[in-house]
Amino acid sequence: MDDDPVLRSLEADLERDDPALAAFLSVGSPTPRRHSRTWVLLALPLLVPALLLPERVTFGVVATLLILGSPLFVCWLCASREGLAGPPA
Repeated sequence: MDDDPVLRSLEADLERDDPALAAFLSVGSPTPRRHSRTWVLLALPLLVPALLLPERVTFGVVATLLILGSPLFVCWLCASREGLAGPPA
């Protein structure tokens, strides 16, 4: 805990004005390690065929997956950004 009275005053004001934000800031953000494990588990099944198939086939499959998956990725990004935006002032 900070000993600075100005910071304690700002913290009290924030808890009074926006308790959800104060709780989020006091807990902190989730660790990125959980996400890295997920990406490794998702990439592992794709790595085995990539090593067994010819380069052109692998490149074509990866390109097709990226093209078809990009709208879903954009929707996921938009949905995750909506939670960060607050109500208009």
